[in-house]
Amino acid sequence: MNDSRYREALDYLYSLTHSGIKLGLQNTSQLLEYFGNPHLGVRTIHIAGTNGKGSTAAIIESILRTAGLKTGLYTSPHLLDFRERIQVNRSLVDKQSATDLIIKIKAAVEKLNIPVTFFEFGTVLAFLYFKEQQTDVNILEVGLGGRLDATNLCQAEISLITSISRDHTEYLGDDLKQIAFEKASIIKESGTVFAHIPDKEIFNVVNSLAQSRNASIDRLNHEFQVAQIERNEGCQTFDFISKETQLKGLKLPLIGQFQAQNAGLALAASLTFLGEWDERKIRKGLEDVRWEGRLEVVANHPTVVLDCAHNEASVRNMTAELCKNITFKRCLVVIGLMKDKEVEKIIEILSQFGDFFFTVQVNPPRGETAEKLRGKLEKYNKPVQVSESVSSALQAAKNIAKPDDLVCITGSIFTVAEAKNYFQNEKSLSNPWDSAQPDK
Repeated sequence: MNDSRYREALDYLYSLTHSGIKLGLQNTSQLLEYFGNPHLGVRTIHIAGTNGKGSTAAIIESILRTAGLKTGLYTSPHLLDFRERIQVNRSLVDKQSATDLIIKIKAAVEKLNIPVTFFEFGTVLAFLYFKEQQTDVNILEVGLGGRLDATNLCQAEISLITSISRDHTEYLGDDLKQIAFEKASIIKESGTVFAHIPDKEIFNVVNSLAQSRNASIDRLNHEFQVAQIERNEGCQTFDFISKETQLKGLKLPLIGQFQAQNAGLALAASLTFLGEWDERKIRKGLEDVRWEGRLEVVANHPTVVLDCAHNEASVRNMTAELCKNITFKRCLVVIGLMKDKEVEKIIEILSQFGDFFFTVQVNPPRGETAEKLRGKLEKYNKPVQVSESVSSALQAAKNIAKPDDLVCITGSIFTVAEAKNYFQNEKSLSNPWDSAQPDK
């Protein structure tokens, strides 16, 4: 593979980020039609929600692949490599295929004169690659919202709504009922829906839309339930119970009650999709799930955790689960946030959790400045150190962290991505953060 050719193709793709986010289906629809609608004719599961979409997609993928199906997985954003977004049987799209497809789609974009966005382009790329690879099932994560998201051109037989809370309010508004309508608009005519929506009024919005489309809807803690029965460092055990099925003592290598709930949604959807299934393969699929950057323990003594929490609901979940699952004396927080997030609320939650903070600016100019983050934290009388980068913040944390401390890196996928780069480099230099690696 000619790496320079791949880099050129990727440079073109990233140049499309300057066009920003434009919700709508016309551009993607035109391109897909030009290529013969590669997204149709393959069984599809579609996942929307404010938090938990990626984890749920990864759990479904692992179950269905273990059951013997060839899976296409499309998620966003990525951590370190664009190709993470497009995977077949959990292998990243190869560089040669990515390059060839980018060039092919670019030619179509220019011929049709379509002002395509980065996400629209990536979605078309995913559908074309899955078609080439002849996947048995495509598992698609919504990029933003649902109704006008490029992925919503799929014809999914199963839709999932993982959660409803406020995020991306500049696009989806601040009203939870409107947000619910946007996300629930992925529901297809005569489809099947699985949802985790505790709030009755919000659920009514989703249920009404499902009824109008003759879709059946099953709700977590109503038609099916999960019960977390054991927590260990790096994994948990839970039971899944529905009218038809009882699966006891299921192992999941992701921590947090919310991950057990995501697994419950994923299980309900997967069992319905499969129809007939082998319990041993279901268990193995759950045990083999991988999803990085979500309550991910990357070192021990001190415990170092990466989490992409970036809105009020996910930060509340993260802090609650870390307190339940990890024993620590002090918490050192490395924080980088986007300006368009609920910065004040996130800082308020973290101020009750962390003992010492390292603020960083990631992804400028979208990222909030480290100085402004420091100012907001100092209102809560928290000691704060401004750092030039995530790596310098981690080095500073390393210098003061004690073996029984917790170091939490959070606030944005960009913060976590920079941290992962740092830890990869440390390992390559044979100088890991700590000689004690996470338990496998």
